[in-house]
Amino acid sequence: MSTWCGQCYAVFAAPGPVSASVPTQAAAPAMAVPAASAPFTPAPWVQATNPPPPGWAPPPVAAQPAAVSPVSAPLPHRAVVLTVVAIAVGALAMGVSYLLGQDQSLAPATYLRYAIVLTLAVYGVVGIMVVTQITPSVRLRWSDGQPALGIAIGLLVGGGLSLVLLLLVSAATGHLDPDPRIVLLMSEGDVPHVVAAILISCIAAPLVEEVLFRGLLLESQRFRGTAAAIWLSAAGFAVWHLNPAALRYYALLGALLGWLYTRRGLACSMAAHLGFNGVLTVAALSVVLSPGAALNVDGLSAHLPSGWRAASPSDLPESLTTAGSVAAFHGPSGAALVVVAVASPSTPTVDDIYDRLSSSGFTNLIPGHSDLHELRLPAGPAVEVVDRIQGDQVTIVFLPHEGRSYELVMRGAGSLKARTDFARILRDLRVS
Repeated sequence: MSTWCGQCYAVFAAPGPVSASVPTQAAAPAMAVPAASAPFTPAPWVQATNPPPPGWAPPPVAAQPAAVSPVSAPLPHRAVVLTVVAIAVGALAMGVSYLLGQDQSLAPATYLRYAIVLTLAVYGVVGIMVVTQITPSVRLRWSDGQPALGIAIGLLVGGGLSLVLLLLVSAATGHLDPDPRIVLLMSEGDVPHVVAAILISCIAAPLVEEVLFRGLLLESQRFRGTAAAIWLSAAGFAVWHLNPAALRYYALLGALLGWLYTRRGLACSMAAHLGFNGVLTVAALSVVLSPGAALNVDGLSAHLPSGWRAASPSDLPESLTTAGSVAAFHGPSGAALVVVAVASPSTPTVDDIYDRLSSSGFTNLIPGHSDLHELRLPAGPAVEVVDRIQGDQVTIVFLPHEGRSYELVMRGAGSLKARTDFARILRDLRVS
């Protein structure tokens, strides 16, 4: 009786004389190990001479999955069309934003809320378009090597580059100077605006833009060569931001992200994008939540609330700079505060201030069309005029003082925080 080896199905003769008609194992030709995809069937002479034990059957062989490439790129023309349509969606939203900005009755704070909604809508629409391309036939190249290492490299490169640029710009201006767009987004300092800014800059932008421009566009252009694919995706990335003055900046940044993608995959380029925007977002948040600038104009002083920053002298019109000592500040949602000190040989009365308003071109600031009343401030009596100009609330406070007169003009920009802050500033005013 013969015995069987269950692993290779080879036949071992039982002890005893061997029939001359049956070749011995030593004389038998060597047999190759059968492929895993097909079950082994003993040769007919083996089956006839050495039948298997009763009830024996070869074990089932599991079907082997078809080999799948780790990266399956989309068709080049489909990726290009997707990129063009995505840029068109962004351009359409920018056009709507421009039209809203032309509406003079729309307060800047309201316009900013519309802009946030439009931006999130663009990322949502483009994100849905991108997801429709992630099919079983198109697999994203998430990581080459250890994902944790790729993420660490991306965060280090993106965050480090952003930090270096931030330090250079801040050194040139003399103060911490992050991206003004991110500062404006969260300038109200409340939770909804801060969350919206983080969602746009640190989540939506790295996720959607990296999948679109690196995972789909760059990967689909690999047949042109790695360098060409990197620069083509960088060009699309630059045009996507719709900022002609910064095309070179975005193209270089896109090329760096593309290079990281070709080395480590999407996890690395996304981490770099997140690190770059994250540093700017943290810097913007520190500006918004840090104590405001100090007001000091010809003896008039106050500490401004958080979110108020000193404006550059170049931002002021020449008519103000020649009128006397002047200082200007940027506030939440585009609000602005301008303080002017004018030499005055005598202390004007409330009637003197009204006559001056009438003769200085403030023809719309008249009783019945504006609110004019007297204030009792710690710095002294003052006159406040509140009016709406082109849909925006403007408050002017005239504070007379011996030898000089102070004028504070606050453009509210529709910001509740700005109006509240201005009331605090007036209570904090001191004259030395």
